[in-house]
Amino acid sequence: MKKRILAIVLAGVMTLGFFSGCSAVKTDDQAQNTSSGGSKTAAASGKDPYSGSVKVAFLPNVIGDSCAAAWAAGMKDYLSSFSNVKLDVFDGKASVDTEVQIMDELINQKYDAILLQATDASGLAASTKKAEAAGIPVITVNLDANTPHTALVAAVDVEAGQEIAENLGKSLNGKGNVVIISATPGATKGENIDKGFKAVMKEKYPDIKILDEQTGNWLTEDANTVMNDFLTKYPNVDAVLCHNDAMAEGAAEAIKAGGKLGKIQVWGCDGESKMLKYIEQGLCTGTIYTNCHDQGILAAQMAMYSIGAGKSGTASFTPIVKMSPTVVTKSNVSSITEDMRW
Repeated sequence: MKKRILAIVLAGVMTLGFFSGCSAVKTDDQAQNTSSGGSKTAAASGKDPYSGSVKVAFLPNVIGDSCAAAWAAGMKDYLSSFSNVKLDVFDGKASVDTEVQIMDELINQKYDAILLQATDASGLAASTKKAEAAGIPVITVNLDANTPHTALVAAVDVEAGQEIAENLGKSLNGKGNVVIISATPGATKGENIDKGFKAVMKEKYPDIKILDEQTGNWLTEDANTVMNDFLTKYPNVDAVLCHNDAMAEGAAEAIKAGGKLGKIQVWGCDGESKMLKYIEQGLCTGTIYTNCHDQGILAAQMAMYSIGAGKSGTASFTPIVKMSPTVVTKSNVSSITEDMRW
């Protein structure tokens, strides 16, 4: 199943022309955000990625995140088929300073490609630009860097926010109170989910009020604390939107402990295996499923191609490849079979 789905995704990528390096899809926002400061310095000459020693680095926002684990598994599954390629995984520790420091080390150690989940889009822009200028292609995964680089492999975050808003708005009959547990400030994924969610709410469901928004830093424990605070401050909350599943799980546990299970909708975004079980058990309402394992494979494939193409440092915008999303609730969660769960 995974191989078949991946083949479909890759066919779409080829059609969009990513591998030609010039005609890939980009969003309007992406074009605006990355049009200034683009590096057009000398590109890498390219090397044969299938012979000789090749080093690829994966630097996620935080190593303990289930998405990061699924991405890493996909990357390893693909790259392990090449005896000359070594994949090293680092821990960004949800810290801009840590990721910047590691990026400097990767550049100094002359890695051949970097797969990056940027904790902060602006905070990692200079490091990404530096790597590209050094001939190292940077492929961002879900959390983008705010400078032109080789590619972004993304879930459909704006659309995810829109889908959640539509489902939530209809289920509340257009009236109610919502709180949001958000990503770390500056994370593009969180900003885009918010953008899509709030746009639909404003246009179609003006009587649904967003009472508050606080960061849960992507973490279950932090989200649990935030949700407990919300339950104390706002006794009439009808739903909570969380920017990832880990935080939704923490919110759900707080709601259960507070005796409000079934009274407050809990929405997440990612589709991780634990979240799907929470939906099956009635602890959470829904999520937006993305196959992160296959997303990791796709990012690794792009890295291998980009090493050989030698086009880093030449982009005037960042090509974006988006993974297809699926809205998952209790009514269709069984359609995500075990071989599709991560």
